Amino acid sequence: MSKLRTLIIEDDAFTRASIYGALTNAQIDVVATAESAKRAVEEFEKHDPDVIVADLDLGLGPTGIDLARTFRIRKPTLGVVMLTSYSDPRLLRNNIPDLPPGCEYLVKSQVHEIDVVTKAIAKSVENAREGALITKSSGLPNAIHGLTEIQIETLRLVAEGLTNSEIAKQRFVSEKAVEQTIAKIAKALSIPQATNQNQRVHIARVYFRLSGKGQ
Repeated sequence: MSKLRTLIIEDDAFTRASIYGALTNAQIDVVATAESAKRAVEEFEKHDPDVIVADLDLGLGPTGIDLARTFRIRKPTLGVVMLTSYSDPRLLRNNIPDLPPGCEYLVKSQVHEIDVVTKAIAKSVENAREGALITKSSGLPNAIHGLTEIQIETLRLVAEGLTNSEIAKQRFVSEKAVEQTIAKIAKALSIPQATNQNQRVHIARVYFRLSGKGQ
C-alpha cells in the first residue's frame, strides 16, 4: 500500500488535514494535498500520483469528477476515490459528468474506519489498471480520446437505448444533427456501416466495454 502515491484534493482545510493525517498514519504515501482545482493540476503534474482521493464539491469551478476524468485521460491507470458528503453525485448539480470507470465512491458519513478508505484506494488502482488493459486490447483508446464531449455524451445516450428523437430533445438539436453525430462516432470507432439498428448495437457494445460494464 505504501507504494501507492496518493494526492488528496479537498477544499476544506480541516477535512483535508484530517484525511492527510489518517492516511499517513495508515502508512499511505501521501505525496501532496490540494485545496483547489488549480493546485490539484499543479500537484498532479509535479508528483504523478498513482491515485487521487478527491472531494466531489470543490466550490466554484471544476468538480472532483471533472479533475478525475481529466487526470484519467493523462494517466489511464490512475486510481480514483471520491470521498464526499453527497450520497449521489447528481445532487451536486444537473448534467454532472459520469464517474470515471472503476472509481470508488465513498460517502463521508458512512466511513467510520480509515481501513475502508485504504481498501478503496487499493481497489481503485486495481480497477483502473484492469480497465486500461481492456481498453488497450480493444484498439480503441486513441479513437475515444479524439471524440468531442458532445460525441461522448451521444455515445452514452445511444448505449442507454435512447432514440435519435429522444437524444435530439435532450440536446435541443435536430434529429438530423444527432444522425450526423452518430455517423461521426461510428467512423471514429471504425464501426462498419450496416443497418441503423446494428450500428447502434455496435456503438452500445463499445460504450459498455470502455465503461467496464460489459464485454
